[in-house]
Amino acid sequence: MKVMDQYEAKYELWAREQKVYALPKAHGLPPFKPQKFDSYEAFNRWKRAYLDEIASRGGVTWTR
Repeated sequence: MKVMDQYEAKYELWAREQKVYALPKAHGLPPFKPQKFDSYEAFNRWKRAYLDEIASRGGVTWTR
């Protein structure tokens, strides 16, 4: 079995290497507050509206 198929082996490999990788950051996201949803349908409606707002603003810019 390959190392990529074993989660514990991957974690061990990453811990041994001790290299921090920079993750990209998204700029241009509309602000939002923590919310609770009564159902997945309500969450999906909110998510769709949020994604539509991002699209109407022209998307986001990814930087390092």
